[in-house]
Amino acid sequence: MVSLLPPTLTQGVLPEGRPGRILACAMTGIVVLVIWNGIARPLMGWYHQRAEALDMRAAMTARMTELAAALPALRQRAATSRPVPSFFLNGANDTVTAAALQDRVQEMASALGATLSSVETLPVVQSGTYHRISVRIATTVSFETDVRLLDAIARATPAMVVDELQLHLAAGTRRDNPMLDTAMTIIAYRPAGSTPRREAR
Repeated sequence: MVSLLPPTLTQGVLPEGRPGRILACAMTGIVVLVIWNGIARPLMGWYHQRAEALDMRAAMTARMTELAAALPALRQRAATSRPVPSFFLNGANDTVTAAALQDRVQEMASALGATLSSVETLPVVQSGTYHRISVRIATTVSFETDVRLLDAIARATPAMVVDELQLHLAAGTRRDNPMLDTAMTIIAYRPAGSTPRREAR
């Protein structure tokens, strides 16, 4: 078997001169490489992971401190703020809710000086997960009052929408003060109960 080591190593004697220096550098490089891969590199990886964990913990601590400092102000704001109006009608059942919608519409009309000539509660229709409550009204008012009534309905709480709006010039009306025969359906919604009325068309 042919040996790859210098003859001096096979004889147990270290080489001298240039071959010795080359051998010493090679052995030193091997030792440094072993130390790097076995000790220094794992230690540096652990150090970076530890530093990232400490940074994340410091950021979380700062965030929690900020939230804790803001909590009293948030509690005070919640205690003094007005409740947000509900978007939907509230009521024990559809009949009670429809009556409440009818009263609300009459109040809005009366506040504007309008008298309702007819008020009719329409059958409740289930639309998805909600019950559609509808009231059909008719009144004779001036154009200005009509616009104000429509605007009040659009801004009402709970939310209401107008459907099937009909406007006609009232019989015998004067040109300097035209009156309009107005009919419309006012719709609002209530969360559906366990028993639906009928499917929406």
